[in-house]
Amino acid sequence: MNDIQYTKKNMQQLIDDLDSSKWEDRANAIFELKDISDKKVTKKLIDKLKDSNEKVWLSAANVLRNREDPRVVDSLIESLNDNREEVRWRSAYFLGEMGCSKALKSIELLLNDKSLDVRVNAAKAIGKIGNKGSIDALIKALEDKDVRVRKEAITSLNSISPKKPLKSVSKLLNDKDKKVRSLAAIILGKTKSVDAFDDLIGTLDDKDHIVRVSAVYALDKIGGDQSVKPLIKALRDPHWEVRSDAASALGKTGSKEAVIPLMDALKDENNYVRRSAIKALEKFNIF
Repeated sequence: MNDIQYTKKNMQQLIDDLDSSKWEDRANAIFELKDISDKKVTKKLIDKLKDSNEKVWLSAANVLRNREDPRVVDSLIESLNDNREEVRWRSAYFLGEMGCSKALKSIELLLNDKSLDVRVNAAKAIGKIGNKGSIDALIKALEDKDVRVRKEAITSLNSISPKKPLKSVSKLLNDKDKKVRSLAAIILGKTKSVDAFDDLIGTLDDKDHIVRVSAVYALDKIGGDQSVKPLIKALRDPHWEVRSDAASALGKTGSKEAVIPLMDALKDENNYVRRSAIKALEKFNIF
């Protein structure tokens, strides 16, 4: 329904419903008025970002989130301090999607919020906004007690400035959560920085094979002669996926030192490893 289809009477009724004592009426009125560009309606919808009912607040926020109106931004920033957990984390999420740098400092404060959902979405929003001024706040969040916050902080750091926080991310190669260790290895690989090399070598002995696969990926990305011996070692890994990826990575090194180990890998019990070894050796014109 557009502006033209509304009569003054039924539009006024919907506007009146925004102040109804029933939250269902208020939420429904917001939905019915979502496509109306009238300034009076917009102001009333923005007022609903102060509604006492979370469902009404969320209805208004969803309707207004894509509108280029500074009042919407100001209201969402104000909602970051709301005593309702869902309102805080959704406000952070929406402001992140909007790329709102004005909200950055307020969102950074939420990295210390008592709510896990708030901290997770604050870390995510900071990455979406993408301001390098938030690097220190994200590095601190790498020490959060919950794995989900640490993962979002790593991802956001990688998005904002992948090379600067190398030492902080390297520490997470020893994280108690395997997913964090794996993600840390992948991101260190994406930096292609030799400064991360020594830390990654130790990760080839990680107890979880997915983390070891991530370490091989990282060494492959960093490349260079220094990666050859660790990758040859990975050809003897107990898990076939690590051995297969190591073989593929060795094919890219161009190092003659890799030829004999790759030929030995042709006898591997796993078909995927043998195929990877063949493809790697083809790059040495062995086949």
